Amino acid sequence: MNKLTYLLLPILLITVACGGEAQTDLTPELPRDTPQEAFFANVFSLCGETFAGESTFPDDPDHDLVDTELMATVSTCTEELIEVDFLRDGGTWHATWVLEMRENGLHLYHDHIGENVYEEGEAPLTGYGGYADERGNEYQQYFPADDYTAEILPEAATNVWMMQYDPEEGTFEYSLERHQEPRFRAVLTKL
Repeated sequence: MNKLTYLLLPILLITVACGGEAQTDLTPELPRDTPQEAFFANVFSLCGETFAGESTFPDDPDHDLVDTELMATVSTCTEELIEVDFLRDGGTWHATWVLEMRENGLHLYHDHIGENVYEEGEAPLTGYGGYADERGNEYQQYFPADDYTAEILPEAATNVWMMQYDPEEGTFEYSLERHQEPRFRAVLTKL
């Protein structure tokens, strides 16, 4: 090493160390050019957060998700994919909402695991969902059922899922319509 290297090395180390200490936010800068990208970035910012609440529709006591504690945790976050774990009664029923930035836009699909998801001997029904449409904004998106959903669940061909995050209220809402009629709605509050 020459003299210049010995003189510059401590300066470089101090600069890196100070720069490292000043950098507290390691969250990648996600694109926000479209409402779908802005929504994805807003949900990404919730990584590690848990929301708890209950269903507000339907009021049918025989529905699996009524009169039970519901929790959603934004558990996995990458620049292309966000997973939100959705639990009933501490985990007796478990689904994951997967938001994925794909070539054709923001896509939602459902991954079901855990007890009581399917009849014994049947394969779990998973992968249904759809692409966000033009109605959304940075805090709310609508996902009409895609062709794959119509193929595996013909009765769900008219489904539209909606997700909404309200940063002022600290709430996360998930709802489902079928044939333009409400089918399910849950409102969860950040813990």
